[in-house]
Order: sequence, then C-alpha cells, then structure tokens
Amino acid sequence: MTTEELVTELKSVTYDLMSLLERESNELRSLSSSEYEQFLSEKSALSMQYEQLVVKLRSRGEELRALSEEEREELRELQAEFQEAARRNMITLQSAKETNERVVQAIVRAVNEKSKEECTTYNRSATTSKASLGGYGRTMNKSGGSYSVNETL
Repeated sequence: MTTEELVTELKSVTYDLMSLLERESNELRSLSSSEYEQFLSEKSALSMQYEQLVVKLRSRGEELRALSEEEREELRELQAEFQEAARRNMITLQSAKETNERVVQAIVRAVNEKSKEECTTYNRSATTSKASLGGYGRTMNKSGGSYSVNETL
C-alpha cells in the first residue's frame, strides 16, 4: 500500500472514529446496555485500525514529507479535530461514570440506613430488640457491610 493510500485510509478511519465518538457522547443517556456494548465494540475496532495506520505512517517519514503541503496540512487539521472529539468524549464518559458512582453510593447509604432502622431480633426471653450490626451479638465493621457493584462503562 502506498503512503498516499495509507493517508487516505487514515483520514477515513479518523472521520469514522470521530463520528462514533460524537454519537456515543450524544446518545449516552438513552443507550441500552446492548447498544452501548455495540458502541464499545465498534470503537475498539476503529481505534485498533487507527493505531495500526498511524504506526505504519510513522515508519514512512520520508514519504510523508514528500506529500504536498496541502495534504499534510489537511492531515494535521484532521488530527487536531480528532483530539478535540476524543477529549469531549472522555469528559462525557467521565461525567457519566461519576454520576453513576454517586447514585450507587446514595443507594448503598439508603440501604444501610434502612437496615439499621428496621432490623430486630428475638432475644433469649422471646422479646424483640434492636439487632446488633452483625446479628447474634456480634458487631460488624463500621462501614455496615460490604457491597459489590458490577461497573461497566
């Protein structure tokens, strides 16, 4: 494949990747889990293809310098646009992740508070009493127990 063909392919992959990042950022709130998995799969494939093309082109420095100034300038502008699209996408994903973490933490706090309020046990004299955190007279750690959250983002 010639350097010119590699540059053309890199441009095409970059445009596709930028378009995908923009769609992901715009649709993140309304995507179902399976739709988001499809985005991740497509993004992974395009990213790998992009990286392979960049590595190939880097090894052809002399040929790249031989391209017209117009072609090289277009490539530089495209790379700058791509970097900006990737930055915006990263901010959107980070915001979504932080929001999800806050929601999970709020749920855990609510569950802990509710369990402390309503948990009762029977004692030896067959009367009810407030349960200790660990039950059977044992206390658990101060955090109120452990929780596991499956995070995928």
